Amino acid sequence: MTCGNSMKNVQIRRQLTWADKALIGGLLLLSLGSAPVLWSLRQEGRTVQIETAGRVYQTLPLHASHTLAVPGPLGKTIVAIDEGTVHVVDSPCRAKICVKTGEISHTGQLIVCIPNHVVVRVTGADTPAYDAITQ
Repeated sequence: MTCGNSMKNVQIRRQLTWADKALIGGLLLLSLGSAPVLWSLRQEGRTVQIETAGRVYQTLPLHASHTLAVPGPLGKTIVAIDEGTVHVVDSPCRAKICVKTGEISHTGQLIVCIPNHVVVRVTGADTPAYDAITQ
């Protein structure tokens, strides 16, 4: 069984030309080189918008300390804002993915608790109301 797998690997390596390898290497370098640029373009958030059942529940400044109990169909989701970050402390949902998401602080980041219909979104002062414009 191991011989069969190693033979397949050798055949795949023989099928790759130097141009294929150069293309793969170039794409890898391009993606690694663009990561620091994209990372530096992230904007610090200014406000936290909390939604429940598709409606804005409350909007608060990100650089203040607040703890909120946001109502949802399953119960209350506890959201904490502290020192420029926001995170979900506890939620009545089963998987607790919203809690495991951790802290967020940059414009556009969000935490979603789908079972309890709660969305926590970091926004900035100059966040546009649209994603793209088409003609």
